[in-house]
Amino acid sequence: MSILILRGPHAALSDTRSLYPSLRQRANAAGQALHCRVFTTVRDLLSGLRRAHADPADMLLLDVGDLAVHDTTQARALRDALDSLPSPYIEVHADAAHALEPRVLPQHVPLVTVILRDDLPRAYAMALEVALRRLRPAPSAGTFHA
Repeated sequence: MSILILRGPHAALSDTRSLYPSLRQRANAAGQALHCRVFTTVRDLLSGLRRAHADPADMLLLDVGDLAVHDTTQARALRDALDSLPSPYIEVHADAAHALEPRVLPQHVPLVTVILRDDLPRAYAMALEVALRRLRPAPSAGTFHA
């Protein structure tokens, strides 16, 4: 079981690099592997989404950062790539203006979009917790919890 993070152009910022060890530790404690890929252009993002389709993770955390979608051709390509994802995804942002879903209008919408203004580390922590809860095995049918 694995979770993939696709991170946008701001990934080089020092405050975001420090969050990976704690996220990876939390995911591993829950029995999930955590992988991260960084992209800097729409072409790189499309490549990452195609790779996620070919080598599917159980959940994708998508953080496009301040990546600009320049034209309808790019928006359509991103929409098609999101629509073909075999697994759910969660958008993660520190600014609502960066949300990808309203800009490309995919049919395969995010499971949830986490936006915490100017607090990307906490946004990632929340998104990871949502992913881990979603991926947690369901109790067996014969088990009763009060």
